[in-house]
Amino acid sequence: MFKEKEKTTEITINKPKKKIKKWKIVVLVIVLLIVVRTVVGIVFGSGKDMLPAVDTAEAVKGEITSTLDTSGTIASEVTKVYASPVNAQVLDVPAEAGGKVQKGEYLLTYDTTSLQKSYDIAELQAKAENATSNDSLEKSKESAADMASSASDIASLQGQIDALNAEINSLQSQATNNELASNDNAAVNEKITKLQTELEGIKAQIASLEAKKEKEELSDKEEKNLKALNKEQKEKEKEIKKQQKSLNDTKSIANSQTTIQAQLTQKNSQLADLQSKLAEAQSKNTAAEAGVLSDAAKANIDYTKQAGKLTLEQTADSLSKAKAGIVADFDGIVTQVDISAGSMAAEGSPLLTLASANDLCVEIPVSKYNLANIEIGQKATVTFQDKDYTGEVNYISKVAQKAESGAALVTVKVHIDTPDDNLVLGLDAKVKIDLGSVENVIKVPVSAVNSDTSGDFVYVVEDNIVVRKAVTTGMASKEEMEIKSGLSEGEKVITTIDATIIEGMQVTESTEQDTETSAAGTTADSTEEAITNTTTEVAE
Repeated sequence: MFKEKEKTTEITINKPKKKIKKWKIVVLVIVLLIVVRTVVGIVFGSGKDMLPAVDTAEAVKGEITSTLDTSGTIASEVTKVYASPVNAQVLDVPAEAGGKVQKGEYLLTYDTTSLQKSYDIAELQAKAENATSNDSLEKSKESAADMASSASDIASLQGQIDALNAEINSLQSQATNNELASNDNAAVNEKITKLQTELEGIKAQIASLEAKKEKEELSDKEEKNLKALNKEQKEKEKEIKKQQKSLNDTKSIANSQTTIQAQLTQKNSQLADLQSKLAEAQSKNTAAEAGVLSDAAKANIDYTKQAGKLTLEQTADSLSKAKAGIVADFDGIVTQVDISAGSMAAEGSPLLTLASANDLCVEIPVSKYNLANIEIGQKATVTFQDKDYTGEVNYISKVAQKAESGAALVTVKVHIDTPDDNLVLGLDAKVKIDLGSVENVIKVPVSAVNSDTSGDFVYVVEDNIVVRKAVTTGMASKEEMEIKSGLSEGEKVITTIDATIIEGMQVTESTEQDTETSAAGTTADSTEEAITNTTTEVAE
């Protein structure tokens, strides 16, 4: 066997020496390697035994349980920042940062002296404003009543004045007519005298014609004239009576003129009295109207009263809150104190922070790769100072935060079921999250799965040839990974993947015997390489 090896070496060494190009040297080296491996295979065994050995594992069906081992910071799920409800001076701060408190325990108290004075002042101001407002409203009410009463008086007096003016106007008209009638008496007397003279002439003519008529000496013409004279006589007598009546009436009117004048004097006196009363009522009405509050003034009074009431309520509320102080709403740990005794607390400013001691969790920063496997409700085990606590995932943030390394991490919270005094807020704790399990799935060692830009893949050995297969992975544990597609049960996957594994190359699967002789093989290979290198140098 060794003679064949030496023969091969001699063949290589005795080649004529000539200058060879570099690319030819490379080809020559590869060829020599193949030849050497073949020779060694012949010396030490079959050609198959000289193929590169790879570790393989069979794809089998089974169960995979996946967990995520990580760590995070212990935190409280219920945290309250107490802000000052009032502007007041702090009297005492019994709470200390890091200290435990019980529900109902005082965390901070206020000095209420200033607030008590403010309340007393507000109370007095409210009473004064109410008294002033009520007085104004009462006076306005009285003025409104006076205004209504005077308005009624004005209407009544105005009616009386209007009626009296009508009477006076009538009397004045009568007096005027009486004066006119008195002025016409002379003309009437003259007219009556004229009518009487005319009547006497008519009567004489009638008497003359009547005498002729008795003597039957009356002509037809004279008879007609007699009839006309008789008619004219009657008309004259009627007119004389009318004028005499008018004259008598005028005399009666003249006699009543004195009475009318007396009535006018009386009525004018009454009118003056009524007008005086009317002026007084109008003055009273104007004064009353000035004392009646407008709707806007009443609204202003109402607003003032409301403002005073609100101010009083506000100061009372502030005083009440200050007297109550700040009390713990739950059992917890004071994580921060932002104010000290004697300081002025502004309303709304933070005073201290209380974290619940009964609602604890571990906050874990998770990368996007692990986030895909985490769900709400997954069970977990929290380990702190060698003590385990059960818990479960109850929160997954929807916003990623940049870590110092620049990686985007998402906060996941694991609720601790039964926390105790051993847990310390702010310290790290180990967390193991049960991501779940699958049964009766094809699985391979994690080391057999590789990835590149095309996705996940494995190398399988088929008839001693390396074949690359793209796969779809699923759940994984530390040692095994689920293969959802791309691989069948029973196929052999290469578990030791390095740069020497190339698709299409011939390999042999490692066995226990291969492992035992691996040292010898390595020595032989080294010898072969040394020989090859020597050969190359001689060829050059």
